[in-house]
Amino acid sequence: MSSDRFGSDGALTEYDKWRQSRWEEMAGPYGKASLIAHRPITEPGQEVPEVPGQWTSTGLPGSLTLTAARAENVSVDDHAVDGTVELTGASRLSFPGGRRGTIEELRGAHVLAVWDPAAPTLVGLRGIEAWPWDPAWTVEAEYRPADAGRLLEVTRVTSPSVRDTFPAPGDFVFDLRGERHTLRAFGVGDDTLLISFTDGTSGTETPGMGRWLILPRPEDAAGAARIDFNRATVPHHMFSTSFPCPLPPRENHLPLRVEAGERAPVLGEEAAVGTTTGPAV
Repeated sequence: MSSDRFGSDGALTEYDKWRQSRWEEMAGPYGKASLIAHRPITEPGQEVPEVPGQWTSTGLPGSLTLTAARAENVSVDDHAVDGTVELTGASRLSFPGGRRGTIEELRGAHVLAVWDPAAPTLVGLRGIEAWPWDPAWTVEAEYRPADAGRLLEVTRVTSPSVRDTFPAPGDFVFDLRGERHTLRAFGVGDDTLLISFTDGTSGTETPGMGRWLILPRPEDAAGAARIDFNRATVPHHMFSTSFPCPLPPRENHLPLRVEAGERAPVLGEEAAVGTTTGPAV
């Protein structure tokens, strides 16, 4: 990433530091652009085209196993596999060619994520286009908790697409460009909220599937918060189509052009992730 992306004087502001960490998150050796597979394990003895071994899950906690011969050069937590081993969400898997694996859960199923430092989506990533930082796009907001247990049904971008539900613990209410707006937030961790939104740039200058804001969960049950649209990010799906990213709920459309934050990944000929605008909502 060239130095001019961090200001001509070379000084790293907090925003510049965030942009650098964001670049490393996506473009590091095993950054998110290196994802080449996101495979649910649903059958006994299932094979995954990207890596050796046979995978079995009953769908219950602690029920995922991997079977491989020593000659297949698979290891779990730095131990060579020769037979059948049990896997957990903390298991570190290594495969030939420098590929690595992690275990996740999605809709109650075990999922194998495969990361490749030689993935075309990673090797071909040249940068991330963004609008210049503008303090006018930082707004004060009020966080309003929802009723306990509120869920929001959304579509995940997969092939074919699937419907999924997310916890939706609260809403952010704020004034922007003279109008009042409300954005619903998903819970993606004990202390983290995700806002997936579209605006007047979606499908042209920015992805049709919207953009993301990652926010800390407010410490108070209800109270003041801050939203910085300069830190709006392009969804992971735009860097690797293996990511089953959620589309924004229709309630999260802003009827104005948010000319702040990331616009699109910059891709070389090596990359093979379709267009830079993504599917329209």
